[in-house]
Amino acid sequence: MPAMNTAAFGRRLGLGMWVCCASMIVAGGCSSDQAPGVTGESVVDVKNAELQGNQRLIALENLWAGVAGDPAKLASTRETTKEILWKSSAPQKLRERAWALLMTDESPEGQADTRSFLRLRLPTETQWPLISAMCQSVIEKSGGPEREAWQSVTASLVRSYARKVPTPVDADRPERDAILALHPGRELEAVVFDVFVRPAQMGAPARPDDFLEKSRSAAWELLGRLDPSGAKRTTLAAQAENSSEPAVRDINRAARELGVVPITASELNWLGALMSDKDKRAAAWWSQASAAMARLSAEQRTGLQMRHLEPVRWASEHRPQWVSASRDQLLAELSSRLDGRRIWRKSQGLGLGEEISREALAENLDRITWGDALAILIVDEALQSQTLRSELWLQAGADRADSSCEHGGVLWAREFGGKPIEGEAFSVRGYQPRTTQRVNDRTFTAPEEMFADSPRSLAHYHFHVQSPNNGEYAGPGRGDIEYAESHGRTCLVFTSVRDGLMNVDIYTRGGERGPVTIDLGAIRAAR
Repeated sequence: MPAMNTAAFGRRLGLGMWVCCASMIVAGGCSSDQAPGVTGESVVDVKNAELQGNQRLIALENLWAGVAGDPAKLASTRETTKEILWKSSAPQKLRERAWALLMTDESPEGQADTRSFLRLRLPTETQWPLISAMCQSVIEKSGGPEREAWQSVTASLVRSYARKVPTPVDADRPERDAILALHPGRELEAVVFDVFVRPAQMGAPARPDDFLEKSRSAAWELLGRLDPSGAKRTTLAAQAENSSEPAVRDINRAARELGVVPITASELNWLGALMSDKDKRAAAWWSQASAAMARLSAEQRTGLQMRHLEPVRWASEHRPQWVSASRDQLLAELSSRLDGRRIWRKSQGLGLGEEISREALAENLDRITWGDALAILIVDEALQSQTLRSELWLQAGADRADSSCEHGGVLWAREFGGKPIEGEAFSVRGYQPRTTQRVNDRTFTAPEEMFADSPRSLAHYHFHVQSPNNGEYAGPGRGDIEYAESHGRTCLVFTSVRDGLMNVDIYTRGGERGPVTIDLGAIRAAR
């Protein structure tokens, strides 16, 4: 390694608030008395969490000041510095400086090691100043001959970007700027799709074993935000039709035969379950669903997503007049059904600035697609069954007796899911979270078997029945909306509002204008 320019290095330290003696910079210690706890051994001091942040920062600077011309010491200093960066509990300023110092090593082997570190650390880094600093370093490297080498961090940038955060908004995320800088002239969605199709080639580490799959899943999750309609992914998947990636084949088949593509990572898994050759009913369901979807008009196809497939299939078999109806006609039918039913408006856990929940059909007309209107009609039809209502009340009773969690379940049409009930067109099954998933009495965590059992379901549901008079919670909470958004399902929440009375709300992810919540009224317990 060439000799380090000590004067230039000193100017980069940026430690104007501290004045240290020259001997400390050269020898790693100061001739004056040490502060309490400071040993003067830089490696020991920088790792000592009991010291103040500025003391550890000085120790880190001293450590790097002595590496010039000593490859072995540089290597050990790099390891100490990376150790600091791995610890989120370390002071933020110390970690930021650790990253800056790591980047001062511009040797080819040093830069390669820094890229390897970044590929592993960035996806789980949580301190935004450090994420921004890392991304800025990538941007700086992307402007020179090293761009191709630094493209190896693309998959990790995508994994970091895929994490949802309140701020900054997606358009202002530093990961976005870094990805675009590394791949000039390319659309962001195309780069992210490449990570989905070819994670290893886009820099996803092969070890640990799950990193490739995590990169693919994160890429698809991010595309769900960048391409909420799925239109760009449909085009990108068609262009990659010769890919050996099975998921691309599945996506193309879904787009071609069903007219929809999965939006989130959970929906991608859902599509795989619909295509499973292990399920004897899968082929028959697919045949019916694809035939039904092929008969829809352009207006009816607008906004269709995976949650609409089973409603379209069911209605084609049992309510063909609904499938031939327009959106306005379905909404008129739904309005007639709901007329006169009481709305129990949620008043607790609303978003900032909201005074009442928006649950009336008339308040959601601008958000409801043809497919949503059809799904709501079918769910409302199912809930007219007193047999189903009785089963739901039994499940609600079990939930109320269990204060460790909320219970939930799945609603099916009898021919393609669940355990058929004699004489009934629909069935329900309840699920309880596993012991490790029980958070508290106001949280429902769906167990894996609930998803595995329900690729052809009409809706997922859970209960808010902690007390008989729970009306202020009559509707989905923020976590419930996130569930609908992440999994793309039509969802129901049953809330006890009086003795023997449960309110029913149906909610979905919705489109660009936000989620849809419709109050379907209340169901009574059998007398």
